[in-house]
Amino acid sequence: MSRALSAPRVLPAAFFALAALSAPPSHAAPPPDPARKAQCAAAFEEGQELEKAGRLVEARGKFVFCSAEACPAVVRDECATMLPRVESSLPTIVPGLRDAQGNDVVSAEVTLDGTVLTKTLDGQPIAVNPGPHTLRFVAPNAAPVERQVVVRVGEKNRVITVDLEAKGAAAPASPNGGPDEPAASGTSGKRVASYVLGGLGVVSLGAFAYLGITGKGDLAGLRDGCGRTQSCAEADVDAVKTKLLLADVSLGVGVVSLGVATALFFTSGSGEKKATAGRPAVIPVVAPLPGGGAAMLVGTF
Repeated sequence: MSRALSAPRVLPAAFFALAALSAPPSHAAPPPDPARKAQCAAAFEEGQELEKAGRLVEARGKFVFCSAEACPAVVRDECATMLPRVESSLPTIVPGLRDAQGNDVVSAEVTLDGTVLTKTLDGQPIAVNPGPHTLRFVAPNAAPVERQVVVRVGEKNRVITVDLEAKGAAAPASPNGGPDEPAASGTSGKRVASYVLGGLGVVSLGAFAYLGITGKGDLAGLRDGCGRTQSCAEADVDAVKTKLLLADVSLGVGVVSLGVATALFFTSGSGEKKATAGRPAVIPVVAPLPGGGAAMLVGTF
């Protein structure tokens, strides 16, 4: 709380006896009922404990009870002294609702931590205990809304207004006429595609290295052997040519795949959908190769 609480006050039985002895013998109000006296004293003690625990709404109720005329004067005076302090520290909130058109909603049930606070939103402040709370608003033809709030000691007339949405409200439509999809789905698709193409590029470059090295080794073997006498078998020559051709193709696929994977990876983090999202797109990619080139069509569908 914002101020330190004084030590609980104790009302000894002697106070009640002194009050009775000091009362004038005639024209005095009838003495309080013994049961009522005990209730007043208990309310005074409980009010102090509740105030210390931060349950100011309940503490106020106790002090109001023991401030009544039916309580002994000594108790009544003490409670009347405590009550303004609790009232000053007791926070109040003003809950409010607006419908989809921005109009104020009057008939709605508001609960605070599961307990009904009010069923009519008339703009009047409502006293609540300080601390964290869960407010739940329930109105006809609308989905319930919850708000987490922290109410502070001494905070007065805090306005808490929430907006309602109609039940079954349709999701906003995208430019192509269908329901708008989360931007994250497009981002996730790009990221997965970049991983797949990156893996393909690495494998292709590995194949290029293997085929290129073994192909050149076979070619050197032919040159040093049957190549000197021009007696190489055509099948052996074709096998070497095929290896070298496959090496070149693997190099092209690897270069293109890694290039596209890099582009997709760095454009997948924008989190924004383009105007053409959801539409097929095809991008031609050309990579130079030894003795020629390679072409690929990369697209999304």
